[in-house]
Amino acid sequence: MNEEMEKTSLMDKYIKIRLGGAAYRVRLMTLLLFAAAAIILIAAILILAFSGSCAKSKAKAAVVEATATATIEATSEPTAVPTDTPEVTNTDAPEETPEPSADPNETPAEFKTLEVGGTNDGETVKKVQQRLVDLHYLPYPEKDAEGKGVVTTTYGSMCAKAITKFQERNDIKQTGKCDKATYDKLMSDNATAYTMKEKDKLDVIKTIQDALIKKGYLKGKSTGYCGTDTVAAVKAFQKANNLTVDGQAGTKTLELLLGY
Repeated sequence: MNEEMEKTSLMDKYIKIRLGGAAYRVRLMTLLLFAAAAIILIAAILILAFSGSCAKSKAKAAVVEATATATIEATSEPTAVPTDTPEVTNTDAPEETPEPSADPNETPAEFKTLEVGGTNDGETVKKVQQRLVDLHYLPYPEKDAEGKGVVTTTYGSMCAKAITKFQERNDIKQTGKCDKATYDKLMSDNATAYTMKEKDKLDVIKTIQDALIKKGYLKGKSTGYCGTDTVAAVKAFQKANNLTVDGQAGTKTLELLLGY
């Protein structure tokens, strides 16, 4: 009975509170409830603040960890893959140095003048003849079993005449002999090729006339002399093949006419 009275008296007990000069009578139980509610509210605020701080710390730690991982991966050097051990080649035997091939246009070290009846070097004669053929000063001296033109090792009158004409067209003293100066000019890139002109007399002209006769531009027999009929035939051939029509058989005309 006393406990109930104490509880009741506690519930009914009032406290005077002064605010701004005014006195207020507040029940004690109400004040206690208000204080408890304030404590609970403050505790909740503190819990929420602490939870947010922890979340931010975890997020920041995750970012730092990711950045550090990326940096480590970017700067780490790839592991080198071991390569196979190269095979060892036996280098005891010295390598053979290949001998340089001879230049067909090179002047022989001890060049000997080529002349009719002389002791001529056959291989040099063949080079000279082939070059004269290429420049159209000389027809092929002989033909093989298949009828194809070939050069020889003989420096005869035909070759001497062709050399004389070559010397004339290249401003070299005309001797009919192939000396070193003539040979060097003949084998050079600036050697003047043959152009058949009226009144020329040369063995290769027979070959030119035979080709004109075979193609129907010239009648009669080949003579080796370039007269008016031969000039007229050359002009007709040039006109038919869209070449410069001048009656002079130069390199383009002769290459098309003779086929070389």
